[in-house]
Amino acid sequence: MPKKKSTIRGLKVGDLVFHLLYGREWVGVLLEIVDVYTDPDGKHNEMGLVKMQPGSKFQEFFKDMVSKNNRLTDSLGLVSTDWLFPLREKNRKEN
Repeated sequence: MPKKKSTIRGLKVGDLVFHLLYGREWVGVLLEIVDVYTDPDGKHNEMGLVKMQPGSKFQEFFKDMVSKNNRLTDSLGLVSTDWLFPLREKNRKEN
């Protein structure tokens, strides 16, 4: 069932996100958050529907880097929210 906010790291629909394994060059927009299943321990597994940023290094990430089950197009697909982090502007000291 789709929801607006993740239970993991407070991710919200509309956030710019990056992937833990690929770093800040992997940039996408979180379009939807879905509970996929509940494991026997009661932990929810969430998936995020992510649209990759055009012109980025990983713009066609879903073409070859994920299973066909998680790909909708070359630039749109599902990623476990365990791997996603919000892309925030770093705090800068103003002099």
